[in-house]
Amino acid sequence: MADAEARHLDRWFGLLDASEQGRAMRFRNRADRAAYVAAHALLRHMLSKALGGDPKAWAFEAGPLGKPALAAVHLRPWLHFNISHARGLVACVIAGVPVGVDVEASDGNVPSAVAERFAPGERAMLAKAAGAEYRSIFFRLWTLKEAYLKATGEGLSGRLDSPAFQLDPLRVTLWPSENGPAEPNNPDAWRFFECLPCDGYRLALAARRPNRTPLDLVAGVIDPADLG
Repeated sequence: MADAEARHLDRWFGLLDASEQGRAMRFRNRADRAAYVAAHALLRHMLSKALGGDPKAWAFEAGPLGKPALAAVHLRPWLHFNISHARGLVACVIAGVPVGVDVEASDGNVPSAVAERFAPGERAMLAKAAGAEYRSIFFRLWTLKEAYLKATGEGLSGRLDSPAFQLDPLRVTLWPSENGPAEPNNPDAWRFFECLPCDGYRLALAARRPNRTPLDLVAGVIDPADLG
């Protein structure tokens, strides 16, 4: 198993450009490095499957808020993508609209400093829960928020009280943002999806859908701990 994993990682590492390889090597933890390599290799494979071409040939650049985008040389400004990786699982999505994906290991401790930055209604939900239920609610909210903030390009620099979610049924309220294209009182501008890709993980996806236009997206998930 270890030999099979090493072969896959070596092959995937070879798909990355010099900057990606350099960043991968800066991960001291082997599991973190494997997740990073797997996520970026998955993105390259998915781009080639959707658009054709060699996975090694894709070049990237930073968008206005620092979000990675295809380099202008590829002449596909309409295409959006996003990746997420946690230890043991990676995810990628590509779409014709702004999109963000987040995957988290949902069996860990809840960072209380993060939960304190949620919207009042979300904090009220958490205050009524305990144990496994508290952890489940937190990671549902956290992955939904991070998927949205990655879709807008704000990332964790954005405010965590917007979007504000209600759960079961899922409803969202968006407030104006200094950086992102949030549209207050217009929940139809965004679509949110949730799933449990495997035990101990939660995944959320956010996609901007103005004017109720149909969504055209492709998502993929890889467990880098099971490469054989």
